[in-house]
Amino acid sequence: MEEWVAAWLEQQRQMGKKCLEIKYIQGKPYVYHSTSVYDRETKKTRKVSRYLGRLTPDRGLLARGSSRPSQEERPVTALQRPRFVHEYGNAHLLALEFQDLIPVLTEAFPDHWQEIIALVFTRITGYLPLKRVKASWEKLDNSLNIQPDCSPRTLSTMLRAIGDDRIGQDRIFQHLRTGNRHLIYDLSFVFSLSDNLSLAEWGHNAREIALPQVNLALFSGRETGLPVMLRPLPGSVKDVTTLLPSMDGLHLADAILILDRGFISGKVVEGIISRECSYLLPLRRDSVHYATRIHLNDRFLYHKRLIRGGRREIGDRTLYLFEDEDLRLEERKTLFQRLTEGTITKEVAREQEKRAGRILFLSNLDETPQQIYELYKTRDLVEKHFDTLKNEIQADILYLSDRSAVCGHLFVGFLCLYLYCRLLARIKKADLTAEYSPKDLLLIFSKVMRVSYEGFDQITEVPKKVRDLEQKLGVELFPK
Repeated sequence: MEEWVAAWLEQQRQMGKKCLEIKYIQGKPYVYHSTSVYDRETKKTRKVSRYLGRLTPDRGLLARGSSRPSQEERPVTALQRPRFVHEYGNAHLLALEFQDLIPVLTEAFPDHWQEIIALVFTRITGYLPLKRVKASWEKLDNSLNIQPDCSPRTLSTMLRAIGDDRIGQDRIFQHLRTGNRHLIYDLSFVFSLSDNLSLAEWGHNAREIALPQVNLALFSGRETGLPVMLRPLPGSVKDVTTLLPSMDGLHLADAILILDRGFISGKVVEGIISRECSYLLPLRRDSVHYATRIHLNDRFLYHKRLIRGGRREIGDRTLYLFEDEDLRLEERKTLFQRLTEGTITKEVAREQEKRAGRILFLSNLDETPQQIYELYKTRDLVEKHFDTLKNEIQADILYLSDRSAVCGHLFVGFLCLYLYCRLLARIKKADLTAEYSPKDLLLIFSKVMRVSYEGFDQITEVPKKVRDLEQKLGVELFPK
């Protein structure tokens, strides 16, 4: 009999429990309650054994049909009352999805990586003031075995430090760039509630209220479906001048950039080519290239919409023209309505009708029209990332007046976005997007707790719904 088994058996006897017997089956100890009874027919004593459960060195006696320690294993004393209760399931799910980034995070921010993780895990479901981070972190099971200092003063100092550390941020961005050749780039903005933020300039929100705003540049990776880089920009920077410095921050080479109309510029195009990258750029409706004659010989369906497409090479570049039949009809109806209301003239309506439903692209890619069209339609990925960043994670809530702190806050928001998208990708892979969101997963898995007693821990019962969801997602979070 092993020493720990003998020690457990002796402890039970000292607690007044008798008739316990240890049987080894396939090298594992099992506990039985064994007594002797008198058999009147045979006039002899007969041994009767009742199986109680399996004995484990870390969790004690696991009662028959249960994966939890037996409540009868210890006397009912004050020491048996739970000392700590932590949310186990959601904490381990977050740690599982974030584990690939932790080694890079420790190298990039060796003095602050633990506080960054605590802030990301507590803010992934929405904005949380710094004064509440410590209480929220202490609710979670510390599956990573880290000891972050979650005091508001320390977290405030940390935000300023990582906000100024462009080298550390670039390490994270370079890591996320791996595996993505197609990069989608766009700009957005968030409003600040501070009047003293030098990074912001005055703008108007949806209710036409004037507020200082901060521009954001975001790269998203088409292959991984994850955000790659987020950079706050001064409010005075124009769209067209942001791209090339952002590319240099990622040291891009042999990448394919999918852009929006705001980035059309001869200087930008030449800059992309000089960096040995490719581009796909939609042209404005007033572009002179619309006068170029392009035959729409290709036809294909995209989401049940008939698309006609064609291409024409102009030197080392190619023009791709598309016509959406459904969009063409809608735009012609709108032009007719505006003409009837008198907001446009007949000449303007006639000129705009020639381009109704048409989209023209400039690129140095050599692809079929259908491939180009489907490639551009992946641009909604970066728009979804911006929407998640602002609405789900609420990183657009800025009360800070210090430029460094704002940059640190937005970087933490970016990491929350990365973790949120990892959870969303797992949901999509399991084909569960119609039923669950990342917030739903975290709420459901938070039902499973880790209860700490004096000398041992136990995991609360895992509901069948949670166990089934764990299996569908392809993760192993709970003991069998």
